[in-house]
Amino acid sequence: MKLTNFFPQIATDNRVQTKKSKDAEAAKSTSSASTELVDRVEISSGSKDVQRMQQILQNTPDVRMERVEALRQQIGQGQYKVDPLDIAEKMLVSLVTENPMDQ
Repeated sequence: MKLTNFFPQIATDNRVQTKKSKDAEAAKSTSSASTELVDRVEISSGSKDVQRMQQILQNTPDVRMERVEALRQQIGQGQYKVDPLDIAEKMLVSLVTENPMDQ
């Protein structure tokens, strides 16, 4: 399974927004001598979702050994059947949906 460029279609707002906290604004309004402001950084929910998905993908193993072992047993017992129409359909879908920018 190809996992590179898996999330290019997800638009995220990567801009960092800084906002003055209410405490800083209150301190500024009550004391004109105090010029210290407290900034706060907020990350958009889309960016947070992408970060979570990337973390899940990083923690997912490349090879599922339990699936590999089950297939080995099926092949060894002669029970593994390949549907040629299913393979052909997946090959055609792959060719039609292949991104020319990947080349």
